[in-house]
Amino acid sequence: MNKPQLLMIINSFPPSGGSGVQRALKFLKYSCQEGWEVYVITPKKPTNTFIDYSLLKDIPPEAHIYKVGGLGIRTPEYAKITSTCFEETMPKNPIEREFWRLVKFFNDLFFPIDKQIGWVPFATHKAKQLIKKHNIKNVYITASPFSSFLAGIQLKKKFKNKIFWVADYRDSWQFAIYMKTKILPFRQRYIEKMDEKVLRSCDMAVFVTDPNRNEYLQKYPWLEPKSCTIINGYDEEDFKDVQPLKFSYPTLLYMGKADLLYGNLLNILPAISLSGIPNLHFIHIGIIDPFLLDEIKRKGYESYYYEGYKPHKEALNYLCGADVNLVIRQNDEESKNALSGKIFELLRAGRPILSVGPHNSAIANLVNETHTGVHAFIEDPEAIAEALRICYSRRNDSPLPKEVLEKYSREYLTKKLLSLYPEV
Repeated sequence: MNKPQLLMIINSFPPSGGSGVQRALKFLKYSCQEGWEVYVITPKKPTNTFIDYSLLKDIPPEAHIYKVGGLGIRTPEYAKITSTCFEETMPKNPIEREFWRLVKFFNDLFFPIDKQIGWVPFATHKAKQLIKKHNIKNVYITASPFSSFLAGIQLKKKFKNKIFWVADYRDSWQFAIYMKTKILPFRQRYIEKMDEKVLRSCDMAVFVTDPNRNEYLQKYPWLEPKSCTIINGYDEEDFKDVQPLKFSYPTLLYMGKADLLYGNLLNILPAISLSGIPNLHFIHIGIIDPFLLDEIKRKGYESYYYEGYKPHKEALNYLCGADVNLVIRQNDEESKNALSGKIFELLRAGRPILSVGPHNSAIANLVNETHTGVHAFIEDPEAIAEALRICYSRRNDSPLPKEVLEKYSREYLTKKLLSLYPEV
């Protein structure tokens, strides 16, 4: 019996690190375990600034990996102009500021989607070759970067109904925070146009939360029959042989990116002293915007300890050993809808979760429904301090039962993804 085949186009792939890498990687891992023949197209060079070689172990040896080149600019200066915190990190000198604004304008003019677009023609070419050679009917493309979806449009034009293409939206594209606040209007209009082209081209659009999907359905009601939600999750195998760290002091742990747009720790740090928990250490593992780190140092928050990016396995040791784990989202509509893979790893870690963000957010609802922590409004330091005290008092509570957690497992979610394809 021939195996069902799947072609995956994945820009963010190990050894690139970060939470965004994990979703497609786990889909790959468990697709192979389900008996699928999987072909992966990914860049030759890592696209993320931080590297995590520990993730390479999750690439199944039977998967067919094709690494292709691309065209693009990869310099610290280019990273500066594509940063979502561009205005905040600009030089103070007025002449330098105007220079970088001009550079950013031309970048937005010539690269309106994202900086990875130079990889797309190479990925598309290789995809056409593989589809022809192996008669592949099932295609999966994940974004961000959203330029990856352009490959799907080209493949659909060429092969039409011979392929079934799933577009996996790990983030909202045209509804992202920075679309309204950080880019020029002409770029916004272009992205909206391209986003609609993707939605009309794909056979199924997958979103990570129901609110994300509903944003699109409100604007494109015709999308309903060809869209669904597949949440992020955790991988049980990642927790095998985890050795929880033993701290000699009370710990509040934050794992993830910190910047002024998505994870502003300046909203959290004042609550540390207000909590009244003696010698509480706020430990951050992940990456932080240099501007935000300078602000934290300038304000003299001595409870904050930055330990840099950690390989995934090591990060889980931190999660499972902390007294309280923190998840933070800003007070905006996009953050209300977000459910990153990280929150499900926090559920599995079994430690109390301090959820800080907007009222009635997806994360707040999940934490409340599972009784795994306490949510507080991000702009209320007193409420955050109280929630922290409650979480700390529950540090010895029992974790969620396994049967409750299973519906959030990557294995279960991969089966849900594979069931979308009509020809298996």
